[in-house]
Amino acid sequence: MAKGIGNGFPMAAVVTTPEIAKSLAKRLQHFNTFGGNPMACAIGSAVLEVIKEENLQENSQEVGTYMLLKFAKLRDEFEIVGDVRGKGLMIGIEMVQDKVGADLLLSLQLLGPARDIGGNIN
Repeated sequence: MAKGIGNGFPMAAVVTTPEIAKSLAKRLQHFNTFGGNPMACAIGSAVLEVIKEENLQENSQEVGTYMLLKFAKLRDEFEIVGDVRGKGLMIGIEMVQDKVGADLLLSLQLLGPARDIGGNIN
């Protein structure tokens, strides 16, 4: 993830499980160019402090929930809106030409790959 975490300062982060982190540490020298320097650490800490002090996570959840509900109404009203999903302010709106076809495709994707009697993927 990157962009907003440094509030304009070039910064990125990797979030993963301990098992994956150990695996990557064996194969990679580093994850990013700017990681760990004193300025990046100070800026990252300052951004986290503002997020905490101004309750930005809670605000994101509240505003995002409101937006998802409003966008869901648009999905029900307009044929071009296929799906609306997201968390917080990370929201995606799928635009489709054929809502029935898009719903069928999504259903098939959720079922997973087709398999024959022996369990082999077709």
